[in-house]
Amino acid sequence: MSILAEILPAVTKIDVDEVNKKVPKLKQDVESLKNDIIINVENIYVKYNHRHTTNNILLEKAKQFQNTLTDLKDKADFLANKDLTKADKDLKSNVNELYKVEFKMRVLLNLLNIMEQINNFKKNVAASQYVKCIAILKEFNAFIEAMPEDEKFDAINQLVLSVTEEELMLKNTLKNIITDNIYVKQVPEKHVTILKIKKPNEEMKTAIMAYYSSQNQVLLLSKIAKYLWEDLFVPIVNQEIEITEKDTISFASLNLNVKSADKKSDYTVVFNNLEKVLGFLTKHFNYDVTDNLTVLGYIGNDIRDNLSELIIKNCLRDTIPSSTEELQNYKVVIEATKKLEKSLLDAQIFTTDTTSILEYANNVDVLFINKMCKGYLESAIEIMKHDLHDIMDVGVPYNPEYPLGNVELEFSQCAISKNVQELLKFCEEILQKALGASPECSGRLFTTVTNILSKYLTFVPEFHKTYLTTLPQQIAVFLNNCQYISYTLVKWNMEYCSQLRHVLDTCDFSKEIGQFSSVEHELFQIYIDGQVKQIEEIMEGAQLEGRTIQKLDSKTEKSIRQCLRQQELLRTVWHKVLPYEVYNKNIGIIVNALCRCLIRDIIKFEDIPAKVAEDLVEVIKLILTRAPKLFINPNEVALYVPLWYKLNELSFVLNSSLMQINDRWADGKGPLALQFEGDELKGLIKALFQNTDRRAAVLAKIVTFNVRN
Repeated sequence: MSILAEILPAVTKIDVDEVNKKVPKLKQDVESLKNDIIINVENIYVKYNHRHTTNNILLEKAKQFQNTLTDLKDKADFLANKDLTKADKDLKSNVNELYKVEFKMRVLLNLLNIMEQINNFKKNVAASQYVKCIAILKEFNAFIEAMPEDEKFDAINQLVLSVTEEELMLKNTLKNIITDNIYVKQVPEKHVTILKIKKPNEEMKTAIMAYYSSQNQVLLLSKIAKYLWEDLFVPIVNQEIEITEKDTISFASLNLNVKSADKKSDYTVVFNNLEKVLGFLTKHFNYDVTDNLTVLGYIGNDIRDNLSELIIKNCLRDTIPSSTEELQNYKVVIEATKKLEKSLLDAQIFTTDTTSILEYANNVDVLFINKMCKGYLESAIEIMKHDLHDIMDVGVPYNPEYPLGNVELEFSQCAISKNVQELLKFCEEILQKALGASPECSGRLFTTVTNILSKYLTFVPEFHKTYLTTLPQQIAVFLNNCQYISYTLVKWNMEYCSQLRHVLDTCDFSKEIGQFSSVEHELFQIYIDGQVKQIEEIMEGAQLEGRTIQKLDSKTEKSIRQCLRQQELLRTVWHKVLPYEVYNKNIGIIVNALCRCLIRDIIKFEDIPAKVAEDLVEVIKLILTRAPKLFINPNEVALYVPLWYKLNELSFVLNSSLMQINDRWADGKGPLALQFEGDELKGLIKALFQNTDRRAAVLAKIVTFNVRN
């Protein structure tokens, strides 16, 4: 344009003639080029009888026409700016035609460029230059995407389809190359897995790089990673395996023979087998995927975290020492683990971000104590499973002279399960180890003891649930067990916790003591409540309902005898098991329930015939005679049965005259006044005696007092 600007003053008719003359010629040449290109396309892609060499000639010709077009367009633009096209109709027509030729020329150049790319693509496929093929495809796709839609006529679209087919064929070729180079074969009947890999070759190298370059991933390698994980790495760690290698001229194979699917190999065998697999893969299959990524690194992305976890949980965990002697010799395992981790890192299966198996092994002191403590808990649970009724006596016998005990920390004589004594001895051994251990280990050991104690409170009630809910001896023994453990924990607070507090932030069994107290009380109270409920249910059938009674039913005596028999059975199984005070207190609760039911049913009657009163006295006499024998010391029955005196006074009233009752009331100062409220006694008198002046006089003397029952 700068030259045109210089000759602007000299624009003549010659310039106009040149445009008018050359544009028709260029139009004709471009049309001829178009026909030649179409014929060439048909020869190559339809008839398949022509080579791509013609395309180079056509491309050179197109470039020449493009130069001519550019020159003419510059001149036409210059003339148009000077409004010369308005003065010359031919010039105006040729300038318009020139723009049409420009569009057609652009389309033809696109077509020729596409054909040139296809030609280059096929040459590189033939030369196995697969990475270059992928680069050409990417360039081609970018070229097509950038092309305006109005320039994509049918021939170009047909060529795009052709390229798409070529791309699919290339990917299939790459896939076949990879699958031909490595495969995993299983022979189930022989329990054998064979990994076969073609020895390193350039075709495989370029195929993998090309495959990755096309998608930024190699799905086939992900599948191979899955096969390696499931068929090699997992069996090597979890089963007893033998590995052998075989070589041929073209292939190397790794044979994995499962000797026992139910047994694991020793860690040394596992590590050795893993080293064999890593060495085999590194030697025969560690191609570059990119400049910064290898095949094994790619596979490692899929399996490294799982492999690290597998080695730790299913192999290294089994090597954790079970004794101090084994702990001292554990450095051998650490060295072997260090060597294996280096191999995994060198092979790029692991990276520095992968969970370190060496770090796990180096943490052996903590692992050792954790394993030991886990074993302690498991052993303790086995002890807890022993029968509760296998009992032994512990504690100091009851001394009437010192009913509250002679010394402060004195445990009352009772029967406990032998397994509790065994369990406490076991826990004490752990505490003794804690005294001589490091602060970290001491804390772990102390926590293990508290865990064992907490486990007892949840495991034993559930494991022995059937017996605890049906056999009275079992629940009594469980109560004693809990109390004896609490008693022992109080001593341990003084004996062991006092020595451990200088190394442990928290060292106290007060929480556990409270837990045992709560659980023992809750479970035993449930049982006592059940016994009381049974008494009440039995007495509901004693035929003492209603406000009046004409005759005492035989079921009344039968019900009371049944209640007493139930309590006598409890005495048989409890009196030598429970501590003196605990036994008396709880048998007293049950006897008191019987007294309460009978007193309640009798004093509600509004009319009691003399014969019924006599019969009731006899029934009450059953309780007054047999109930004291339920207690270890019969003379102490009144200490543990709050309604005992009231029952006695009720028997007196039923069997006495108005005068005797009046004397025993003694203006509210006698024994009757201590047990009955005035209204209760008045009700009884009205039920027992006819309405006479004498009865009225006695009733008038009786007033209500607060009675302590």
